[in-house]
Amino acid sequence: MKKSILFLACCIGLMFFASCKKDVQPTITVVAGSGYVGPNAAVYSGDPITVGFDVTGENLIQVMLTAEQNGASLFTHSETIDNAAAYSYTKTFTIDAIGVVTIRGTVTDAKGNTAIKSFDVNFNEKPNAKFVGHYEGDILVSGNVNITVNNMEPMDQVMDNEPVPTTLDIVAGDGIDEVTASITINGQTNTVKGTVNGNRVLFKAIDDTFVFHYDYQGFDIAIPLKMTYTVNGTLNGDQLNIDGTCKGNGTINMFIYNGTFELDGTIGGSLNKMQ
Repeated sequence: MKKSILFLACCIGLMFFASCKKDVQPTITVVAGSGYVGPNAAVYSGDPITVGFDVTGENLIQVMLTAEQNGASLFTHSETIDNAAAYSYTKTFTIDAIGVVTIRGTVTDAKGNTAIKSFDVNFNEKPNAKFVGHYEGDILVSGNVNITVNNMEPMDQVMDNEPVPTTLDIVAGDGIDEVTASITINGQTNTVKGTVNGNRVLFKAIDDTFVFHYDYQGFDIAIPLKMTYTVNGTLNGDQLNIDGTCKGNGTINMFIYNGTFELDGTIGGSLNKMQ
């Protein structure tokens, strides 16, 4: 009888102990260190970022990552966990956004218990991003044309804001402050690299040969002109205001006439970004 009472007391004690045992709640922490993005980090929009969470608990079944901005979901990813007690989650992804983005990690166990960890990341626009696009319009060429032909008086011609049809296609370069542009001036195309500084873009000098048509007493004289020109731009909204210089020289060989042709001028005007 005493043994039965003792056995019953032990069973009741074990049941009481079991009923008092608390659930092991899951935990989640942000992975810090080289290569990982953490709280208040500053990154560039469109660049790959890596986020990590370490989770612990009992019978963990899922970890989820979300990225939100002003209540809108920008990115979601989840991984299944096979009832583990610990798990390390890492995900590399990109977000095209400007401003503060909230990164949230959520871990869930088999009983539905969850733990959440959130932090903010600042996404900045790349310096070259604002310039990327297709532009059209006219550049305006001003300057002096000097023509010297044997046995003739020197002939000068003034160019005053002469419009020249121009298109400009700008794409991002290798660095965040670099661009590559395809410039088509009067039907001739060149590819050139540029450097961005704020709202300014400075392109490298371009060497090309243009045919200059000169009207001499009713005759059209086509003169090949070796040109070196620079084109720079200041962005104002969707308008790229152009400034630069142009220099060129060529030779004249027409009938019995021989001579030289020189151009020294500036470039202005503006191009409009096409939507």
